[in-house]
Amino acid sequence: MLGKLLKHELRATAHTMLPILGIMLLVSAMANLGLRFMDGRSVPAVVSVMCTLIVVIFAVGLLAMGMVAVFMMVRRFRDNLLRDEGYIMHTLPVSVHAQIWSKVIVSSLWYALTGAAVVLSCMLAAADIEFIRSVGKALKEFMRLMAEDVKNIELLFEVLALLVLGALSVSLSFDAALAVGHSFPSRKMLISVCVFVAMLVLSQTAAALISKAVNDTGLLELVDSHVTGFMAAWRAVCAYAAALLAAYGAVCYAITAYFLKRHLNLE
Repeated sequence: MLGKLLKHELRATAHTMLPILGIMLLVSAMANLGLRFMDGRSVPAVVSVMCTLIVVIFAVGLLAMGMVAVFMMVRRFRDNLLRDEGYIMHTLPVSVHAQIWSKVIVSSLWYALTGAAVVLSCMLAAADIEFIRSVGKALKEFMRLMAEDVKNIELLFEVLALLVLGALSVSLSFDAALAVGHSFPSRKMLISVCVFVAMLVLSQTAAALISKAVNDTGLLELVDSHVTGFMAAWRAVCAYAAALLAAYGAVCYAITAYFLKRHLNLE
């Protein structure tokens, strides 16, 4: 059943997200043409204003893409599970856990695609012959490094795993704040925002306290005395970061599931 929910969720969100990403890539290509057209040329004032406007739109859109993705995924979770659509969704023969995971997985996927679109947009806006050659050389060097040592491939997968954990934790934190805020009878979004800020402050405080406690126990010195080489040190850092992200995500997941099961308020 989770597969069916994921398919439905992807289809529903793609109707909005794909056009947004496509428009951003189109604006990036137009910004590239505008920059190339104005580069060292004397152009009419109207053309110069139009090209400048396109570049400004590209810069603003680049900054806004992440916020747009978050807004769309937050709205989707709220409308689908916490408002009128929830009367239908919560009568389906699926568990609350399947509904949460479908939202979290799809949201994380769109966050990743949005990040990739931002990088691609920057590349499209800056692309010229020399840039393309530089990218080609960088890709060749990257492939050489991957083929040269299996540790480089492991390093890449560890970075990707941390990014996945981070995306899941971020998505779960939004969902937890919404679930708590919408359990109240009024001012639900305001309370949700306050809950999110409180969770962020508490999580940062908890991470700082845990780091201090670990440091006070002398565990860091013990690990440092046994860790030799970059890969070993990197894996120790990755394990620590992954543990913190997983713990935060687990707490957010538990909060979301509890409030959807026990304190659901669709009024």
